[in-house]
This record gives sequence, C-alpha cells and structure tokens, in this order.
Amino acid sequence: MKKSMLVLTAALMFGGLASAQTSATASAPQVPALTDVPAGHWAKDAIDRLVSRGILLGYPDGTFRGTQNLTRYEAAVIIARLLEQMAAGTAPVVAGDDLVALQNAVQELAADLAALGVRVSDLEENAVSKDDFSRLEARVEELAGNQGDAEAVAALQAQIDDLTARADEYDTLRADVDDNASSIAALNDLTVLLNQDILDLQDRVSAVEAAQADFVTRADFDNLSTRVTGIDTRVATLEKAPKFGVTGTINATYGRLLRTSGPTDFDVDRLTRQTFADGVFSSGVNCPNDTYSPSGNAVSCTDTNQTYGGYINFGVKASNLTTANGKVVVNNAGINFYVGNSYGLPDGAGVFVDDAYADGTISGQKFDVRYHSYRSSFKFNDYLFANDNANQGTTTPTLRRGVVANIEATQLPLAPKLTIVAGTAATTGLKDGNVGASAAAGTGSVPGFVGNYYGVRASVNPLNAGTLGLSFASNDGNRTAFGVDYDLGFGTKDADGNAPFTINGAYVASVKQTAGNVFGGGSFNSRDQAFFTDVKGNLGIVKLGANYRAVSPGFANGEAGMSVNDAPYFYGACGYKSSMPYCPNETGFGGAFSTKLGPIALDAYGDSYTDYLRDGEDDERYTSFGVAAGAKFFGLKAVGFFNRTTEDTEILEYNTTAFSPTTSYMDIATVPFMYTSTYGGVLSHDGKASDALIKNLNFTVADAYFYNTRINDLQVYGDYSGTIAGITIAPFARYHMLTTPGNEKVTFTSGGDVTSYNTFKYGVKVSTQPLTAVPLQPSLFGNFAQRRTTVTGNTNVTSETLAQAGLSLNQFFAPNLKASVGYAYYQGLNVGGSTAVGGSGSGVSATYSAAADRIYNNPNQYGNPFSGDNIGTNSASLNGVFAQMDWNGFAANYGVFRYNDLKDSTKSSVAQGFKVSYTFKF
Repeated sequence: MKKSMLVLTAALMFGGLASAQTSATASAPQVPALTDVPAGHWAKDAIDRLVSRGILLGYPDGTFRGTQNLTRYEAAVIIARLLEQMAAGTAPVVAGDDLVALQNAVQELAADLAALGVRVSDLEENAVSKDDFSRLEARVEELAGNQGDAEAVAALQAQIDDLTARADEYDTLRADVDDNASSIAALNDLTVLLNQDILDLQDRVSAVEAAQADFVTRADFDNLSTRVTGIDTRVATLEKAPKFGVTGTINATYGRLLRTSGPTDFDVDRLTRQTFADGVFSSGVNCPNDTYSPSGNAVSCTDTNQTYGGYINFGVKASNLTTANGKVVVNNAGINFYVGNSYGLPDGAGVFVDDAYADGTISGQKFDVRYHSYRSSFKFNDYLFANDNANQGTTTPTLRRGVVANIEATQLPLAPKLTIVAGTAATTGLKDGNVGASAAAGTGSVPGFVGNYYGVRASVNPLNAGTLGLSFASNDGNRTAFGVDYDLGFGTKDADGNAPFTINGAYVASVKQTAGNVFGGGSFNSRDQAFFTDVKGNLGIVKLGANYRAVSPGFANGEAGMSVNDAPYFYGACGYKSSMPYCPNETGFGGAFSTKLGPIALDAYGDSYTDYLRDGEDDERYTSFGVAAGAKFFGLKAVGFFNRTTEDTEILEYNTTAFSPTTSYMDIATVPFMYTSTYGGVLSHDGKASDALIKNLNFTVADAYFYNTRINDLQVYGDYSGTIAGITIAPFARYHMLTTPGNEKVTFTSGGDVTSYNTFKYGVKVSTQPLTAVPLQPSLFGNFAQRRTTVTGNTNVTSETLAQAGLSLNQFFAPNLKASVGYAYYQGLNVGGSTAVGGSGSGVSATYSAAADRIYNNPNQYGNPFSGDNIGTNSASLNGVFAQMDWNGFAANYGVFRYNDLKDSTKSSVAQGFKVSYTFKF
C-alpha cells in the first residue's frame, strides 16, 4: 500500500514536471536530504524528486520512515501541496510515458484496494462479535468449573484464539480502508484534472497536425538565418560608411516700415513690447546709424525708415569619414553657404561661404575645427582674445574671418587641450572706422585690432584639480601677448562637483610690436599687464573670499587684450559685453565673509583700490566696506546694513563707478547699497518661497540714510500675480521718496547734486487664455502703467503713461489660423533725453516693474536714486494700431504708428509698415 502511494505520487509530480525541472530548480527552496532512505533503494529517485519539489518534506528529525503507514493527515498535506502547485501553474500537464505510468499506478492501487475489499467482505461474513466471545469465554469457564472434558475445552479454546486473531486483523483492515478513503477521493479529483489536460493536449496535437503543412523545414530556417546574418553585416557596414546630406533654411521675408509724413525717425518697440507683435518692426540693438543700443535695449534704436529682407542659407554635411590609414576619423563635417542680397537681383547677388566645421578624432584624440567668414568666435581668458560674445551680425565693430581648432592631445605629456586660432580682423560699416577710434561709447572698434591674428592656448588639469592654461596671441603690426589663467579646486567635492576651496585668476602681458618684430620688440618693461586672483573657501556655515587685482589702462576698449568684447562699440571694458571681473586702470584688493546659522545670516565685505600707476595725478584711494545682518522667516527677509565709502579720508555719498545696491561681493556677501555711506534696513517678502505668507506676493521696503549729507531714500514697492476664473491679473505699485535736509539742493562730494523728489508708479497686466467654448476661440490682453515724479521747488511734473490692449482669434475660420489686432499708447511729459526713442538699460525690464521709477525714460531705476530729480523738458506721445496673421509658420504684419512731439509739432511723424515672412527648414 505504501509502495503504491509513493509510486503514484512520484509519477504524478515528476512524470509531468520533468520539462519544468530546469526553471523550477532555480527557485526551489533548499531542503535537507532524508537520512534513512538507503542509497540503492528502488524508490530513492522518486522520493528525492518529491522532496526537491516540496511535496514530501520528511519528519522534523530528517527521516522519511518509509516502512511506516501513511496517515490520512499526511496524505491530505501531500495532496494539498500538489493542488497548490497545480493552481499556481507550476505543475505542467502530464503527457506521454509519464501519463501511462500514472495510469498504471492508479490501476495498481485500484487492484490493491479491490483485493483488500474481498478480504474485508470475507471477514465480515465470518466475523464474530466480541459479545459472542465474552459469552463463549463464560461458557468455557463454566464448563471448566464443572470439570468437563479437557480435550473439548482445549479445542474450544483454540477456536476462540483463532477468532480473536481474525477479529484483530479485521480491525486493522478496517483502519486501512478508512485511512485510504481520503486518498482515493483526492486521486479521483486529480484524475478528473488529468483527463481534462489529456483532452486539451489532444486538441493541441490535432491543431499542430492540421497546420503541419504550413511549417518550414529546418533547412529553410537555417537558410533564412544565414540571410538575416548577412543583412545585419551589411547594415553594420552601412552605418559605418560615410554619409552625406543637404540642410538649409529659406527665410522668405519682405517688408518696410517707412515714414509717410514728418521728418523724425522714431522707435516703435515701446508700443509693441510684450504683445504678439513684440520685435516684429524692431531694428534690434544694432541701431541703423551703426551705434550699439545702450544696455542692449532695442527701444533705444529708431525703427522707422528701414526695409526687411529675407535670407537663404544652405549647407552640405557629412559624417563617418575615415582616412585610408584609419588614424583620422571625422564624425561630423559640413560647410554652410548664404545667398547675399537674395531679393535684390542683380546687384550684389552671390553665393558665399558662411562657415565650415568638422569634429572627430586623430589617433583617438578628440578634435574640432570651425571656420567662419566674419564672426570667428574664441576666448583665451577674460583679458586676452575675448572675442566670443560680440557677434550681433555683420555690423559688429571688428569682424574676424578665421579658423578655431581644438584638440585634446592625450598622447602628449600632461594631456593638454590645445586651442589654435588664426584669421584676419577687419572693420565694416562703422562710422569711425578702425584706426584712431574714439574711446567714447558707441564709436567703434578695438583700436589697432586689424589684419592677421593668430594664437595658441594649452590647458592642462594638474592632479585633477581644475584648469591651468598658457596662452600666446599676436596681431601683426599691433600687439603680442602672453597669458596664464587658472581655475583650481581643492578638497573633497560635493554632489555638484564643487570643491570647498577654489582659486581662479589670470595674468596677461601685452607688448606693442615694432617694425619687423612680431614677437613684441621694444622693451618688455613697457608692457601693459592685467592680473587678478580670487580665492574662496566654503566651510559649510561660513563662506570666505579674497581678491587682488592690478589692471593697466591699456586694456580699456579691448586694445591690449585684442578683445572685441571690450570694444567701445559695446561701451568698453566692463561694458555690456565685457567679461572682465575688474576694470582697467585699477590696483586693489578686497574680501568677503558670509555665515548662516539657521534663519540668521551675517554678511560683510571690504574693498580698496587706486589707480594702476600712482603718478601723482588722480591717485586717490577709494575704500568701501559694509556689513549686513538679517533673518528669514515665513517668506520674509529682514536685513539691517551699514556701509562706508571714502576717497582717501573724505567720506563719499557713493562711489559713482562702483555703486551697486543689490550685487553680491564675490558672489559671497550681499549688503544693500554697497559702495555708499549709508545705514538702514530692508524688509522683503518672496512670494515664491515655500513658506510665503501669501503666494505670488512680492514686496520690498528699503530705507537708506546717507549719513554724510543727511539724505534719506525710501522705496516701497510690490507686485502680485494670480489667476481668477481663467483671467491672469498682475498688479504692481511703487513709491519712491528721496528727502534732502530742508528739501534743499545738496551737492555731492563726488560731484552732482540732488533735490527732494518722490515718484509714484502703478499698473496692471491682465490676460486670458483662449476661450475654447466661444466661436473663434478669442483671447484678450490689456496692460497699463503710469508713473508720476514731482520735485520740490520745480513746478514741472514728469510723467509717463503706457497702455496696451489686444485681441487674438486663435481659430480664425481655419485650423491653426490665428488673427490678432492691438492698440498701444505712450506719453512722456517733461522727460529727460530724446522722446523719439526710449531711455537706456532700465527700459528692458522697468516697463511693468515695481522696482524701477521709470517706464521708458529718465529718471533711472532702483539702483541709483540720485537722478530722480532729473526733470526734463521734452514731451511727446506715440500711438499705433498693429495686426498679425499666423498660419503654420507664415506670418503677415501690418501697423500704422504716429509720433507726436508735444513741444514742436513740426517734428511729428507718421510711419506705416508691413512685413510678411515664412521660414522653411530642410
């Protein structure tokens, strides 16, 4: 009986699970070997397989007890484990020889059970109950007591013993039957499942046999595999093969903005800024008279009297180019062309090379090279060959046609990165030309920088600490220069790759050439030189910094460094394009300190400088220092500050060349109103802070007292933005009051004077998203700003007003067709400077800003409170109507603009413009 059960279970589990043995073994739990199964036992393999599958686990002492009867409890556990595996899908279908073995095992068990049943029936027919035994035993005792026949009694006793043995056997057989009844029921359930699996398997076999005609042969499969392998090889070869293509852009643009009446050209950007037509009619920042717009602000340039033209450029590109010996690999290369005067045939038409480029490896070393016809871009350091961001088109002050090549020479000692430049510098379209260009703002190019130029820079990374560079630069007939620059970090870097201690700086020596000696000539002692170094330390809660600099006057206007970024056209060294950290004609030093302890912060700075050469004239030393302490809480920041600025020993209200109320010193210490002699406080709220009291509400209250002249400057301003019912509203307001003692005019020690004044400015911007539920899906916007400045003792009032409104139909009778129309009005009364154009730098950001007094014209913005009493005498107004149609990249614009000079009507003008454009890239 035990043997039959074991064989049946083994056949059931592993006849059908053999095909899953590999995957099952990987995840099966580790179980101990059973210690009492003999090595050569005929059932050992089946037992081991059941144990490995977790069907049989043995007893806790590690034995199997193969000769012991299987109880109903044990059978139930074994069958339950099997059913769980079948339900989980880990017991595959039994098939083939395994199924036959299982069927044989079932038949063997059925035969055993049938024989057992016959024996039980026979016993039941001849069974004698225990009561009969008891009566018989009593009778025997009675006979024995009466001294009956001894032989008869003995015979009778033998019969009783035989019946007792048969009764015991009956009890044992009945227990076996009861124990196996549950096993038989479980086997019946398994047989039903197996029969269903057999039927499913037969169906699958039938389907396979029916589809056998469509199967490919092994030979066909092998042939196909060979073909696929061949295709893969060809594809890999093609991917590495050279590739060529053509790219380009066709910008079909034509239009004009011409005066239809009046003598005055004027700016229209002031009307269209921050609308759908922003920049459409703009002349940009390179004004038509070859003057760079102050601060890069387009409102300072006139826009009328100009024609808009398109352009065509195209190029040929290639990739995966390799020399025959394989040492030079070009990953990408190309050459781009442009068509000159594409809408003005026949005069000036032609195809010109714009630029060419290539990058790849040389013997495994990365390289890239680029040629440009007039704006070659490169930079060795902040004071030498700084020519990388001065490219505003063909009207830049010094054009550069040349080549720039970079190579990572990893096979050379120290693995330097080499930069090699060569080309020709020239001037085009500048009113003052190149030679003798004035140093005044907006008058031209770098003095002397014309003709052939060339240079090389090598940089290394010593000990993986940063960059150390050596440079040589020369311009034939002009200058030769040598340079060193460094940017090094020490200590364990943080997650952003920043070292706790850094040192960076540069040194440049520039010598004027003499005839026949391109490497300098003359005396090296007459060199112009620039040197600076910044040392910084970040110790967690404390940040420290110190600097020293000495820059000769020869670096003004980019002359000694041959740097167009510092050209007079861009307002010189430390101008709008310059990257100089310290200005020419200065020798000085300074330091900064900052610490934060939770919400508490303390900042301090000190700076002192004098002229580069103390020659007895204008050798004053300017010294400034300041300290600020503050705290942050709930989006609020409160700061108290003290500053002191002196010229030698005399206190200055402010240093006119260095005054900066918001810029941090060395990016470490932030002290309000730096380079002044003030004390005061600033309270501000950041509406974007996570703990802001009111989200999107920003405000500042700043009060500074100039203790030398007893002038008080108070500024209160704020703005808010929010969306209500799909309407975005952004109001702002500003109040600025500067008060002098007794409201009298005060003359500054540093020059100039000021009188009490106040400015009130306010406005709002309103806009909607497209109203998708309304026909044509309209959206609207409206902007308004006004400021008013009054000066004590002056009956004139300076005011500016700007109003803009517009409507866009975002689905104008056709998909993606958008039609927009707008109107704008500007008026400036008693403003300083020309009313035909906007003011200087603040016009970029000041228009709808609460931080600036002006809208477009003087007085200046927050940052210099001492020109607010600059009441002018010019008054004018502008207004215009403009429209635009957009459809899938095609745009058409039209506008009519009027300039009214309110002081002299004969200067008033009207301009009308149109512009159509479409850009196609291929």
